[in-house]
Amino acid sequence: MTVCRILILVLCALITSACRISYGTSSDSTALYELEFITHWSAANFSTNFPTNRHFSGLIGLTHNSDIKIFEVGSLASSGIVSMAETGSKSLLKTEIEDFQNRGQSGSTIDGLGIPSTSNSVSVIFEVSRDHPLVSVVSMIAPSPDWFTGINSVPLYSDGQWVEQIDISVIAYDAGSDSGVTFSSSNLATIPRTSITKLSSSRTDTDFQNGVHFSSLLSIGRFTLTKK
Repeated sequence: MTVCRILILVLCALITSACRISYGTSSDSTALYELEFITHWSAANFSTNFPTNRHFSGLIGLTHNSDIKIFEVGSLASSGIVSMAETGSKSLLKTEIEDFQNRGQSGSTIDGLGIPSTSNSVSVIFEVSRDHPLVSVVSMIAPSPDWFTGINSVPLYSDGQWVEQIDISVIAYDAGSDSGVTFSSSNLATIPRTSITKLSSSRTDTDFQNGVHFSSLLSIGRFTLTKK
């Protein structure tokens, strides 16, 4: 009887151990993260033509592998990025993200709220996997002709482990689709479209120098990604 009890206890211990290993392996293959976007964009920091209703559109992005990028300085913006940068709409970019997912290049869609004029921050929680360990997220700087901010291909899984926390200073980008020079400029389509650039007051045209003082070296906010 004593031997039977010992055998049962041993079997239970083995089963329990196996379940824990399986659970741990599954848990390690994915992770939950919180992304917090805090803006520094204010009349004090960027006084030139500062708009009366400054805000950021809803966060939109994805987890993905190294085969893709949703935006890149020096390359033409996709229709989804242009739509987001000009209007704040997520629809076209969501369709592009779904195409990436159908091709196995993307995992989760990251879809969050924006920052209203009465606030300075917003956060969203998302899942990331080892197969799609990179994170890209964008948001329109609003109002503006075609300016946006965001992060591009930030790795959350490195050297065999998940990154616990990462802080990234973000700047402003020009999508290259509108030639307006102030936050409230009327629509002035850039034909043909130009490549995405860092938005900076260092440009040589006088109109731009009188439009907005964003410096490519001066952050307008911070993205913090924290493992949950």
